[in-house]
Amino acid sequence: MNEKFVPKHYSILSDIVYFIRFYAKYEPTVLVCCAIEILLGAVIPLFGIYLPKLVVDLVTAGAERGSAAKELLIFTLLMMVAYGVKGVVSDGKYHLYNNQRTNLLGMVFLKSLRIPYEQMEMGEMKKLYWKACNSLTAGDWSASSRMVTGTISIVTNILCFALYSTVIGTLNIGLLVAVVVLALLNYLLSIRQMKYEESLREESAMANKHYWCVRSEMGNAKAAKDVRIFGMNHWLIELRDVALGEMRAVNRKSRKKRSLYEKLGFVLSLLRDFGAYGFLLYQATEGRLDAGEFVVYFGALAGFSGFVSAIMSGFAELRYAANSTDYLRGYLELPEENREAGSRHIDELTAPLEIRFENVSFMYKEADEEEKTEEENAVEEMAEEQPEKEEAVTQAAEGKGKQIFKNLSFTIRAGEKVALVGINGAGKTTLVKLLCGMYTPDEGRILIGGIDSRELPKQELYQLFSVVFQEQLILPFTVGENLALDRIERVDEKRALAAIERAGLGQVFREREIGIRTYMTREMMEKGINLSGGEQQKFLLARALYKDAPILILDEPTAALDAIAESEVYESYNRHTEGKTALFISHRLASTRFSDRIFLLCNGEIKESGTHEELMKQGGEYARMYEVQSSYYQTEGED
Repeated sequence: MNEKFVPKHYSILSDIVYFIRFYAKYEPTVLVCCAIEILLGAVIPLFGIYLPKLVVDLVTAGAERGSAAKELLIFTLLMMVAYGVKGVVSDGKYHLYNNQRTNLLGMVFLKSLRIPYEQMEMGEMKKLYWKACNSLTAGDWSASSRMVTGTISIVTNILCFALYSTVIGTLNIGLLVAVVVLALLNYLLSIRQMKYEESLREESAMANKHYWCVRSEMGNAKAAKDVRIFGMNHWLIELRDVALGEMRAVNRKSRKKRSLYEKLGFVLSLLRDFGAYGFLLYQATEGRLDAGEFVVYFGALAGFSGFVSAIMSGFAELRYAANSTDYLRGYLELPEENREAGSRHIDELTAPLEIRFENVSFMYKEADEEEKTEEENAVEEMAEEQPEKEEAVTQAAEGKGKQIFKNLSFTIRAGEKVALVGINGAGKTTLVKLLCGMYTPDEGRILIGGIDSRELPKQELYQLFSVVFQEQLILPFTVGENLALDRIERVDEKRALAAIERAGLGQVFREREIGIRTYMTREMMEKGINLSGGEQQKFLLARALYKDAPILILDEPTAALDAIAESEVYESYNRHTEGKTALFISHRLASTRFSDRIFLLCNGEIKESGTHEELMKQGGEYARMYEVQSSYYQTEGED
């Protein structure tokens, strides 16, 4: 995993085949609609050039009014049917392939859960995930949508180009060759223009990143107090103006080059059209074309340049779509971990469980500067600033490219409650991730109930833990769904209500008339309920009790609470750890008096261990930390 990840690039043809296979599997009607639309798209223009010929031929031939009207009516009805069918399949296809964007987003999300967690924390992987998501969240400009429309456009216009070339070729092969050569020169100019604009993409992305970074802060309600107090408004406006200047400079270069290529293209088009129409007029004045033939060839020449332009536009659309598709395919084709692989099973274990680290060594992989700013780099693809993840902050604090643990060994006895304490960045969260199987030790092993955790299938290993992380995962769904983290119809209501009661929220829920089907937060429902900080922590305890796993881990869940609320939460947790192995992690020491033993983690090793009384008698680092924190709370109380 030390190698830097480089996403794979695919050809446009490969991307087209990829989406053909995708729609063939999930929505084959899209392909049927596309085929019909392409066929009709190529035929309908022929109606346009042959209808005038039919009219002219009927007039010059002196056809009877009834007969002429009948032929025109039949021809017109055929045109109307063709246009109508094309419109129906186009609209139907549009809704079908847009619905599949949701399916693709779901596939990206599910893929993120099947990639090894350690890889998911790498900067390159995070960027690729957001780029893959962004390729599907731009509406009609999404990769999946543009690949469909671009392919239909380019195939349809190539067919029209071939059909019209055949018509022109019946007039004069030399004229056809000249027109095609001039059209190809025009096409090559457009390719040069696209390549130049792509060469500016990095510069444009950087300018856009600066602009959106400043703009997001200018509209950030959380920053409003700082902006007012520190008078940041003039500074932010200056930064915005600088960013806008950078964007304008890139746009000026792009417009200047585009203008040059457009003028050259206009000259080539002028030569092509004047030459072709001049030749056509010469043939007509020489009597080599009748009126009907003149109308057909004139229409073919008039439409020819339009098809060339449409082919170029379709190709440009496919190129842009292909760039986004690279991110999508690159992510979906990443190797996955096998969560079912394992020679041992959790049904061999008997609770409570012993946890043993034996000479465990682990270090974060080296990170380059680009990885350290992955959230900023993602802006250029998402056109908006992504909020920084708490885990990324923790990982950065613990030090990428740094040895976190070296031959770490300790044992938590079956049914024991252990408090793991230490300063920020000591490696506490990393230890949790190693224990839960999210990280794999570089050396050594982790035994759970005497079984090496690597021998257990990941999907079974995760069942052993009820973890309350630092980040509070409260979703805008019902209380029952937030407890069970599953669909409401699969929630065991009796079990859920019992967990809420045991966590100390029963009375609060009854007083506020909160039920299992009450929505939490007001993001989705206006009448959703919001819990206080302490109540949220108790709710997370209820979630852990609902799962009823044999190992309970609290990873600094009370960091945002005051000392009194923190103490109440730990008392709630302590009452429900009977028969479980529990690990309380904190840089504050409120949890230590509820624990059987205390481990002090410092510089990647267990520096001190024992009961609170034993460690206080030693007068070491733990005692100093406790005295500092105790004096702080005493001073706070006196104030």
